[in-house]
Amino acid sequence: MAVALSGRWDAWAAVAGAEGVGWRLRAPWLVGAVACEILTLLAGAVLWASVFRACGARMGVREGVSVWLGSQLARYLPGRIWQATGLVAYVRARGDSGVVALTVALILQAGTLATGAGIGAAVLGPGVFGAIGPWSAVFGVLVIGAALAPPVLRVMIRLGRRLLREPPDSEPPAVQGGLLLRATLGRLVLWLPHGLGFWLLLEGMLVSNPLGPLQAIGVFATAYVAGYLVILAPAGMVVREAAMASLLGVAAGLPIGPAAALALAARLWSTLAEVLGFAIAALIGMGARRG
Repeated sequence: MAVALSGRWDAWAAVAGAEGVGWRLRAPWLVGAVACEILTLLAGAVLWASVFRACGARMGVREGVSVWLGSQLARYLPGRIWQATGLVAYVRARGDSGVVALTVALILQAGTLATGAGIGAAVLGPGVFGAIGPWSAVFGVLVIGAALAPPVLRVMIRLGRRLLREPPDSEPPAVQGGLLLRATLGRLVLWLPHGLGFWLLLEGMLVSNPLGPLQAIGVFATAYVAGYLVILAPAGMVVREAAMASLLGVAAGLPIGPAAALALAARLWSTLAEVLGFAIAALIGMGARRG
């Protein structure tokens, strides 16, 4: 159910200077927030590995989860190629198609952006995208639509195989509608633990949390999409925080200072979960070698 917030975008300047935000750290809520984010990362890794296997990969789901989790921290390096480069190199070394692995990753990311934008508009109202820049929203919709079009995916796979000199095997099922739908629905479901983790973070830091769980999911999803659309920002850093601070202002009436502090806390929260996810990947890899 949409939350009627569109009329509040022009009132942001008026509430930015509001007072009375109370802080209180509650460990159980913060631990729950990190647990939700780790659950989201694990579920996303399982989704990538299972879709990759459905495309004919020989790599098992357990190994795929380890590879996906292990590649996440590369997003923080300048540029967007390092995570993809590491993923492709590892997959090819294991005898699978690096191009198909990368294509599946792009499909899932496009699904994440499409569903995140949809959730943001449904929960916060269509005016939310005016707050982060209408041209960014239009550009993002065009890119996402192109990325999820099967003909575009086929062209990407063919070009990628030529560049990487991979054998031109039969068309992988990654470009078929059923698998695209499965991947997109999977990413849609994952916004639930993603956003609930953010809500638990707010509950663990504020005396009185002005956002309900549904609004928290909408704010986090919209800020994530805004950060990702700026390609030059590693892992959407700064851009995501700026968008989140603005959204916390209009959706919750928080002044800019506390809103920015919460946005920074959200970055530290997600990064901590990714570091722990990397540790889980290492443990899975060690267990696989021993087995």
